Amino acid sequence: MQSTGDSSSQSISDSSSQSASSSSQSSSSSQSSESSDNSFQIDIVSYLQSADQIYTMEAGILENHLEFRDGVDHEFTYDFNNDAYAELKSKYDIEKIAGSDGSEFERARRLMYEFGPRLTHQSNFRNNIEMKALDLLEYSLDNASHGINCRAKAQILNEMCLALNIYARKVWIMPNSDYDSDCHVVNEVWDSSLNKWVMLDITSYTFWVDETGTPLSILEIREKGAKQEFCTPFRMGDRDRLNDLRVLQALRSVHMDNILYIMKNMAYMVYCSDYTVGEVAPRMFLTPTNLSLERKYFDPGENMEFIISQASIEKSPVQ
Repeated sequence: MQSTGDSSSQSISDSSSQSASSSSQSSSSSQSSESSDNSFQIDIVSYLQSADQIYTMEAGILENHLEFRDGVDHEFTYDFNNDAYAELKSKYDIEKIAGSDGSEFERARRLMYEFGPRLTHQSNFRNNIEMKALDLLEYSLDNASHGINCRAKAQILNEMCLALNIYARKVWIMPNSDYDSDCHVVNEVWDSSLNKWVMLDITSYTFWVDETGTPLSILEIREKGAKQEFCTPFRMGDRDRLNDLRVLQALRSVHMDNILYIMKNMAYMVYCSDYTVGEVAPRMFLTPTNLSLERKYFDPGENMEFIISQASIEKSPVQ
């Protein structure tokens, strides 16, 4: 920014100065101040329009909330034997689409790539269709007039994965601000070859990778965002060169809008206690140590058994 008050820095101590001269100096000072104010406003607008600066602000918020609270070690359950899976397999051919080769992540990604683009997005979907894959697909698949939200899309992908014996969970990723009513819902699948959870976002047909092209979990994305370490979404249709850092760096610039959106929703996470056909109420919270949710979600004196440990989220679900 330009420094302010260049004209006013001159001493005006000569009381015998002509009024015209005084008026001229006053006008000059006013113009300089106005020019400086305009410059300041322009700089503020420029700052707010810079994606990198917004990312820096979001990273700082996450860095201040990096550590999670101690919580209960919850054991999630995953239903692989629901009667509804037979119809889901036969009607939508998900076994063929997922394929029998590749890791759990690769098979789930094929499902995401096939069905994600065929589900129109509608953020204000009223959730008036039963939150089950068969009902949601009947309502929305290949029907642009029947859009659904990220929550419903994630339910579809989750049930498809469970039907194919892939450990999958639906996760709400949440913003820091009490004034921000927008959140996002994604999936994670357990990949035995990577020995970790991997995030899939069926709404944007993306997964996230680090600088080596390794797929990332929600918590890994969150930590890298907080520390401003490299990570980027990888979207269906992107050049499939995950081992080329230059390609990944270029993708990061292309997908910066998605990066900013996901990072602002990484303050804390909410999980269902169990995963099956239909949605078990999301009530398990992974929350930072210095972020209190009691006033927002819990009644006074309520048992805080719904605050879960980070270990519950990171450990293998395989028994």
